[in-house]
Amino acid sequence: MQEMQIDSIRVSLMNYQRVVILKERNADRYLPIWIGTPEAEAIAVKLQDVSVPRPLTHDLLRSVISTLGASVQHVVVSDLTGDTFFAKLVVLLPDGTTTDVDCRPSDAIAVAVRGGQLVTGLDGEEHWFASMEEARSFVTEAGYNTSDERNEIRSQVPIFVEERVLDKAGVVMDADLGDGDGGLPPQGQRRGRPAQREVTAEELEKMSAFSEFLQDLPGLEDLGKQSDS
Repeated sequence: MQEMQIDSIRVSLMNYQRVVILKERNADRYLPIWIGTPEAEAIAVKLQDVSVPRPLTHDLLRSVISTLGASVQHVVVSDLTGDTFFAKLVVLLPDGTTTDVDCRPSDAIAVAVRGGQLVTGLDGEEHWFASMEEARSFVTEAGYNTSDERNEIRSQVPIFVEERVLDKAGVVMDADLGDGDGGLPPQGQRRGRPAQREVTAEELEKMSAFSEFLQDLPGLEDLGKQSDS
């Protein structure tokens, strides 16, 4: 399994489909996953520290898990069949055992971001923040170097993807096309290649929708980042 970070949430202005883009830690491999509008908003709310008057569905789910004495250890995008991704919540139970709960990747990510973000300070102490927005502000004000693993922002509930899923659907962006801050290349300069190995004709046909989506986006709105694209 590879640990991933949320690079951004994007929306096509032509068909309004949302996609969450995960980026592999310490590598330039990305995984785009189509998600529904409610799930995209649920993720963006926590990334941007937007207050809501009442708990959303994913807030409720996390509260129920916590109230029962359990906790979410991590989430994993575990499989890909055709164009459908599958995921699991790995839950630590009060007796010390763990159990896997099947779910959609969008729901798994929405639960994961509700665990907050961690930043390791120069003194080695871990600082916890409820949202990505708060964590980024702390890093900026402290003058930390986010390229240093000790200072990078990471999720308290890690997001993992199985290697076989990345083999099928991962996209590696050419280094000379990057925008310099770990995000995707600017609109009109996107081109990717299958990660790790050659894909078969059958896999290429199944995944063509994702390639076309990334290549043909006429306009993007970043919800999970402050100043990209």
